Amino acid sequence: MKRVMGVGIGILLMGSALFGFEHIKDLKDFSKKTAKGNVIVEFYGTWCGPCKEMKKNLQKINRRKEKVKIYQVDIDKAQDVVDMYGTPQVPAILYMKDGEILQGYVGLKMMPELKSDIKRYFHTKSLQVASQDKQK
Repeated sequence: MKRVMGVGIGILLMGSALFGFEHIKDLKDFSKKTAKGNVIVEFYGTWCGPCKEMKKNLQKINRRKEKVKIYQVDIDKAQDVVDMYGTPQVPAILYMKDGEILQGYVGLKMMPELKSDIKRYFHTKSLQVASQDKQK
């Protein structure tokens, strides 16, 4: 029985690692985690229904394929980050590249919108190069 419980707990922990996102705790942590690469930061509240839906949508994104990191900010626990970069309205997301904010959005985003935004903000350069190659 102990072995079965241990396996079950291991699966639960693995699942949370696969589907959970790292949290940003404060401004220093924010700067460190968003400094390089393509990043989406979700501002949320544990009490917010649309935030739970947004998290489900973000979990469906293939982060390796899209080359994007996703972090979360609990607006009730990281007030300094909210004051500097966020909004008290949730859900809200920031699209960032190499530490620079490209765009922010307040409200629930569905999968087609998220995919379109990822393409627009993180893959536009490669798409422009590809279209130039076709013209040659």
